[in-house]
Amino acid sequence: MSKIKTKPLNDAKSIFVANVKGGVGKSTLSIMLARELAERMPPQNITVIDTDLQRTATEFLTNSNPEINVEFLPITPAFENTNISLVQQFIKQNEFRPGHVVIVDTPAGSSQRLWNLVAEGYAVLIPTTLSNADLLPTENFIRSIDKVKARYGKYHPHLIVCPNKIPFGQKDFSVMADRLNNHDVVIGPALRDLASVRHFYNGKAEKWENKSNSNAQSDFEQFGSFIEKYVLNGELDKIYNKNNTSKNVIPFGKTSN
Repeated sequence: MSKIKTKPLNDAKSIFVANVKGGVGKSTLSIMLARELAERMPPQNITVIDTDLQRTATEFLTNSNPEINVEFLPITPAFENTNISLVQQFIKQNEFRPGHVVIVDTPAGSSQRLWNLVAEGYAVLIPTTLSNADLLPTENFIRSIDKVKARYGKYHPHLIVCPNKIPFGQKDFSVMADRLNNHDVVIGPALRDLASVRHFYNGKAEKWENKSNSNAQSDFEQFGSFIEKYVLNGELDKIYNKNNTSKNVIPFGKTSN
């Protein structure tokens, strides 16, 4: 069943999906977030900028959701300066388009100029598993973005850690919360099936939920609700402006439902 599309938002938003670590689900999260938001708002108001040379988001969304705008601007050593500048221009232009959302799928890597670009967004979604192999580089990435934010004295972008590849029935997120306790981050709803969702896609323009299991559908509906409320509708701004936010906010409790 299609969700009721919301009215156009007052402010445009730029959302980066980023992590220095590869293989944590950045492209899949970008794809599924775009598709979930397209059920909640006019899809023509959504643009996905694919900066990953693998073109995963570009190829998937071009076939599955042609109504969503997709731009391919690979950020590689050969094109880094030019395409980072183009992404910056696109984000600046989007600020004058009320109700529009830009989702930027970023490549893995540690380019300081890329992270400076990421820090220009409104929010950064940071997918990671609960393993130490992913949490350590994730923590280093968060630290690098915190430094950029501190340098310019701002609280944007909001940093949202997205627990990914979470085993079914996992209820304890204390390891992640403790690991990130000294960082200014929010922990979003858990995603159990993010890595496998794309395998249900058969190359035709079908809704992903028709081919995925109920767990994946439930996860992304919950995640879409989280992004809509806390990012698009500015609830995180209200929390931070009250100056009484606690560390590691998990708006959906322990996200175990």
